[in-house]
Amino acid sequence: MRSIIFLSVMNGAGWGGSEEQWYQLALYYAKKKINTTAVFFDWPEKAAKIKALQDAGCHVYLLPQKNKSLLYKWKLRRQLNKISFQEFDHAFINQGGWEDLLHAPFKKLYQKLPPYILCFHNYQTGSRLSAKKLILIKSWVKNAMLNISDAQKTFNVLESNFNLNILRKKVMYNPIIFPVPSSASPYPKNEIMQFVMLAALDTERKAQDILIKTLSSQKWIERNWVLHLYGDGPDRHALEQLIHLKKLQEKIFLKGHTNKVQEVLLQTNLVLQCTHIDAMPISVTEAMAMARPCMVSYIGDMPLWVNDQNGFICHDVSTFSLDETLDKAWESKHHWEGLGKEAFLTFKKMYPEPYIEKLASVVEEAIPNSNNSETA
Repeated sequence: MRSIIFLSVMNGAGWGGSEEQWYQLALYYAKKKINTTAVFFDWPEKAAKIKALQDAGCHVYLLPQKNKSLLYKWKLRRQLNKISFQEFDHAFINQGGWEDLLHAPFKKLYQKLPPYILCFHNYQTGSRLSAKKLILIKSWVKNAMLNISDAQKTFNVLESNFNLNILRKKVMYNPIIFPVPSSASPYPKNEIMQFVMLAALDTERKAQDILIKTLSSQKWIERNWVLHLYGDGPDRHALEQLIHLKKLQEKIFLKGHTNKVQEVLLQTNLVLQCTHIDAMPISVTEAMAMARPCMVSYIGDMPLWVNDQNGFICHDVSTFSLDETLDKAWESKHHWEGLGKEAFLTFKKMYPEPYIEKLASVVEEAIPNSNNSETA
């Protein structure tokens, strides 16, 4: 491979776990002196990532950040049309969800691409598409050299919802952002139990509002814990108001975006990821890499990683079910260190190592078959 172009169409937040896969692969290829270009949306939070890519020799092309200007769509289309995708040998297309590419100006971009790999990072059970968009998603999948997802559940839902037969597919969990520990990290001896959630502040998907309401009962107020909510998003103000309404300012803290996930997890007792919509969140993978037990919802591939030997599963994201599962966890908190060690062993079993070399191998194995592979 002489050249490759990466396009990430994620534009809802400054950075997220669903960007790490393409970003780390782009860095890898740039450092190997392969002609690499990365196209993605311009957010202030990406400054360090941009510099790292450029320092490695990657060409960076920034698309305008989403705004309310009447000219925004026109400016975005104009910027995208300036890119000569066909000048590259291959393309790697990244979505934060599953239908990001079915909207302008990306919906027919597959017609202008060189042989490409398509990435999915989420799903929506029971979703429906118009006839036109159904044709589009089938075209995108059919024409891809390989379809990659960070969860098997995504492929299952796409195939059942839309009668897709995705023949060329591979599950590759998202890479963690720090070096893989060689052994289980020491467990913190906190007097005040520290709960942590690392997720976009988007209650429709991540359900932080239900978690806050669950922890607002008198029973929980009297217990010795704090909750740190890391991340930014559209519901930050609403969550601030809810915390004040429930008088939990001394218990629950909005910590904003962090690039120091490993340091955060070193001080964490229990990671919470009881969400409405998730595939296989990097926050759970990273927590398990740091030997921290997780409490998750029965969503995506999380139940493939988390079980009653290494954590807790909440089968229904409601205040009743969260309270019930949190109660169970709290009563067994003296076992959390042991559960964390089991979580680390699960991580070592499930996580592909060395990650980026294995991902590159998956990509490169798909390339020779791009002209004669089966159709989806």
